[in-house]
Amino acid sequence: MVDAKPGKASAGAVKKRKYRAASAGSDHERAGATQTLRRKEVEERAALALFDQAQRLDGVAASTHEADTRDTVREVVHDLLAYAEPVRATVAAKILGVDEKTVRAWVAEGLLTQVRGKPRLMLEAERLYAVATLVQDLRRVGRTRNLAEAVWHRLQDQELLESDQLADGLQQMSQDEGRPWREIRAEWGSRNSEPAADED
Repeated sequence: MVDAKPGKASAGAVKKRKYRAASAGSDHERAGATQTLRRKEVEERAALALFDQAQRLDGVAASTHEADTRDTVREVVHDLLAYAEPVRATVAAKILGVDEKTVRAWVAEGLLTQVRGKPRLMLEAERLYAVATLVQDLRRVGRTRNLAEAVWHRLQDQELLESDQLADGLQQMSQDEGRPWREIRAEWGSRNSEPAADED
């Protein structure tokens, strides 16, 4: 019988240590993956809850005849969304009912607003909500194709309706002054389609 040399581990002991180290590493990776998945789920639930709350408040604003109440509720919705956490592209895809590739294409087209791109694409909640609401409205009336184009047109119409120039024009028209709204719209459209002075 040959005695094992002191200070040297047997091959079996070395294998056991390596196995335990590998097992600990994989346990750590599994724990990290689980934690990431939970974080994504929490973010998704928070975004869906926020959008549901904003939609219910918008419903209240649309149903009231009191201008002050309507304006106050809309301000609350605006504040909720303006200070909300950015939304992951994967969550945005679920909210919009499209795939993530479409979400990225809409970001590239400027339809959705990117807050940051690394390490993951995150989107501005306020713009996402506006687009999601319009997509929902379009689907409700049976529009399922060319959604991006239709949403662009509606967003431009909303911006036009909210512009001070249109409000001034409508007030002048009510007093039999000013220009027809078509002229105002055409001017607004041409101004917004021109590149900014500092752009190449």
